[in-house]
Amino acid sequence: MAVVRIHPYSSSIREEADRIRARIAERAYELAAQRGYAPGHELDDWLAAEGQLVWKPELRLEEHPHEFVLKFRLPGVRAADVRVLTEAERVLLLGEARLESVAEGVRVHGDEFRYGSIFREVWLPQPVDPTRARARLSDGVLTVTLPKPKAERPLPRPKRSRRESAA
Repeated sequence: MAVVRIHPYSSSIREEADRIRARIAERAYELAAQRGYAPGHELDDWLAAEGQLVWKPELRLEEHPHEFVLKFRLPGVRAADVRVLTEAERVLLLGEARLESVAEGVRVHGDEFRYGSIFREVWLPQPVDPTRARARLSDGVLTVTLPKPKAERPLPRPKRSRRESAA
């Protein structure tokens, strides 16, 4: 099991995510142009562009009483090649799935492994405490644990005497 470092969501990270989204939008526009800009296919173009440019790993989002748990399938990806960025209401997964080197003299006859940029943004159903988030990568699954904010404890009520209670 490898621990993955959690990064606070910063403006430079937002800029990186915006650059990825801009590349996807540009490719979606190219796809729309190729089919003559026929209306009603915008989402199809976006999803096709996203699939061509980035790996959007499968995920599971679980809600537990005190935390949310996000699980991403990342087979063959090293912890050092993954960044998890957190904000109160969203998580951004960035990384790189690297091409495995092949020994000299070996011919690859088929390769369905995913390589390239990893990008997944997840909006959470309710805010979390990003400062207490933690992540680990084990057996090809990245598990991100996002604690819910600690509930404010109610203020203790002042004890009332029997006379005050009877009044």
